Amino acid sequence: MIRRARLLSLATPIALALTLALRPLAAQTAPLPTTSAWRGVARVGLEYGGEKVVQFRYEDGTTPTVTAGGGLLLTVGGVYRAWSQGGHAVELQGQGGIKWRTIPAATNQDANWLRFPVEGLVFYRAPAGVRLGAGATVHLHNVLKASGEVLDSRLEFANDAGLLVQAEYVRGDFAFDLRVTSLTYRTADAPMSEVGASSVGVGASWFFPGTRQGR
Repeated sequence: MIRRARLLSLATPIALALTLALRPLAAQTAPLPTTSAWRGVARVGLEYGGEKVVQFRYEDGTTPTVTAGGGLLLTVGGVYRAWSQGGHAVELQGQGGIKWRTIPAATNQDANWLRFPVEGLVFYRAPAGVRLGAGATVHLHNVLKASGEVLDSRLEFANDAGLLVQAEYVRGDFAFDLRVTSLTYRTADAPMSEVGASSVGVGASWFFPGTRQGR
């Protein structure tokens, strides 16, 4: 009994010493955490440009103009990191949303232009946090509606595709960009009638979930 108790008393500190010695090795061989190749993205942008479609004259002398390329753009989508090495990466981004344009409030006239853009871009990301991308866009259900004493009309455009070029600076989970869109609208009831809808815009994006490792 005394001999067995003595062996047990010796085994306890030896096991403890082995546990402490092997703990760093276990930590070294544990798999490193990885970042998912998928992220969500939400973007808000302001775009300017395009040909004049409608112009109104107010009593105070102002003449607000509705252009084909201008408007407020809200989109949401996803980003897939297709390749990465060091600080370089190639990312595929797809998103859809709504683009809206209106006129200043008036008692006898209202005008709203709604369209639903669907976009796809390929981005190259540099180590400094700069992303350069190019792709295509198509504006669905593209309708300008005007109602009032001056103009009461509805103008619908066909779903034609255009080109996008975008440069942005990424800071953490946010990005700030400059975008150029090359696009032409054709009226749905008269395909030969075209309106230039190209634009230049600025925007801000939020990437989610906010896992910064590996970016």
